[in-house]
Amino acid sequence: MASSLSLPQNTITDILSRLPLKSLTRFKSVSKHWADLTSNPAFIAAHLRRSSADPYLLIRRYHSQSGWDYGIWLITDPTLNFGTQLLRIPLEDSLPRFPKIAGSADGLVCLDISPCYASDFVMWNPGTKQFKHLPLPLITSSRENPIWMVFHGFGFDSFNNDYKLVRIVSFRGNDASPFLRVEVYSWREGVWKEIEERFELALLCGGQDGVVVDGSLNWAAIGLQRFSDRKVVVSFDMGREVFKTVPLPPVTRYGNVKVVSYMGLLAVAVYPLVYAANGNNMNRFEFWVLSDCEDGTKRWTNLVVVENFSKSLVPVGTWRDRELVFKYMGVRDRENQSSIFLFDPVDQRTRSLAIDCVDFCFEGFSYVESLVPVN
Repeated sequence: MASSLSLPQNTITDILSRLPLKSLTRFKSVSKHWADLTSNPAFIAAHLRRSSADPYLLIRRYHSQSGWDYGIWLITDPTLNFGTQLLRIPLEDSLPRFPKIAGSADGLVCLDISPCYASDFVMWNPGTKQFKHLPLPLITSSRENPIWMVFHGFGFDSFNNDYKLVRIVSFRGNDASPFLRVEVYSWREGVWKEIEERFELALLCGGQDGVVVDGSLNWAAIGLQRFSDRKVVVSFDMGREVFKTVPLPPVTRYGNVKVVSYMGLLAVAVYPLVYAANGNNMNRFEFWVLSDCEDGTKRWTNLVVVENFSKSLVPVGTWRDRELVFKYMGVRDRENQSSIFLFDPVDQRTRSLAIDCVDFCFEGFSYVESLVPVN
């Protein structure tokens, strides 16, 4: 019988690049040649291109009131509850608290394991089970200059073929207005660096992580000065390492805003505030996408308007970059009522997910299996 190694090398590479990560990990022990092949950057990139077509849903949840019953789950098909897997978190037994997910990109998951101020991170590949404790950030809090808030985001910089973790640190100024310092961790270089780049006319909103859209990290913010009649998006270009401020439609002034990626474009879901101090609260859901015009400019396009929208439904992200993920925050009317929904903005079809998160804080991220190393 002919050996499989008698096949052309391109054929062997093509066959192996189609296999799931679990099989590739097992096949590494078949021969040194296969082990070297599956560690080759070109092969890793080929395998990633195939696996990226069918992303999984990575879920972080914990019980809202007790803070316990927490975990990070990987779900291959949320609509069927197929292949649900509770992941073993690196260093879990020694962590001061349940880690946050700073971001997920190409099979790498960045965990915030710090007790506060997003000051300690781990790079983790759940598929290969590799992890790396990153160097501590350069920007720290002190008694003379205490940190007020920290925002972060993690994504792939295609321009430099690098993965970057961005940390925006806000300090309370003497005039009660915050001032910022920004630092970036490079996966390729393995070090943090502080950058001088800043953004203006915006005040970042708390409780959010950066959303990756076409090589940029994006955060919702309150507009200032000429943008005071609306919210804005603060966008950080990971390749050029510069910020820009993108004004949102005026309707965002009266509702909550969730920044998402939709079909590779920057998009925002606008939904009702639970409480509105001035009474100017919208009672509808709107979905806007920043699309390209023929003259090369960009324009916000309203894809969906749902009147009399429930305050109990909160958008938490997108799955497969096509469907919005909603969490139901209200009291269940019946025992088997679903708490997580998928909504397609094109045909406005809604699907329930077989995941019980009614009493849980829930965060969802796209995840693909890959051989991308943590170093």
